[in-house]
Amino acid sequence: MMDGLTKLLLAKYRPELLQEPTAATKSKAPPEQCSTVKSVAEGLQEVSGMMVVLSSNDYNESTIFKALREFNTQHPALMSRSFTLPASQHGIPAGSWVFVTQEED
Repeated sequence: MMDGLTKLLLAKYRPELLQEPTAATKSKAPPEQCSTVKSVAEGLQEVSGMMVVLSSNDYNESTIFKALREFNTQHPALMSRSFTLPASQHGIPAGSWVFVTQEED
């Protein structure tokens, strides 16, 4: 089950993870691969408590920084849970924008 904020972040920055698998085309991955990507992302979120919003493997530093700054400016109460990783962690590359999904007690 996905909370509203997680769905909002995915809708804006990683919409491909929200889409249902469709018939394969040249530009889209086969449905089996889409399901695998979803399950890997969900599994990583469960293990690390973090959701990868933009990976440094897929986006350059300036793109990530601009999107992160925009989000944190619009949602200052969530700023402490939205940041780039200074070092690789749980298989997430350094420089990736992550959002901590588990609130601290």
